[in-house]
Amino acid sequence: MFVVVSKYCAKTGEEDAVIALHEDWQRQQQSDTQGYISGELLRNIQDSKEFIALMRFESQEFAQACVNAPEYQSWYRRLASLSENTPELTEYSVEWNSQNTH
Repeated sequence: MFVVVSKYCAKTGEEDAVIALHEDWQRQQQSDTQGYISGELLRNIQDSKEFIALMRFESQEFAQACVNAPEYQSWYRRLASLSENTPELTEYSVEWNSQNTH
């Protein structure tokens, strides 16, 4: 498994727009994204403008194909326009995973 972690800080008043943008990606692009496993958006409870997004893929190649797709590039530009800083993307390979079965 391969994970892309994005960290960014929303502009003041744009926090809900950031959440809506991620929900829109789920509705519009998720089903067409080959190799996509899951994702989540985390919000800092001490700084409500700070977000971390996790996107899991079957492989680095699938993650790269997603990031290079024109639809994602358009989505990313919108995210950047809602952020105080350029979203910081970091790529990780999964070395250990625990699945809760309860």
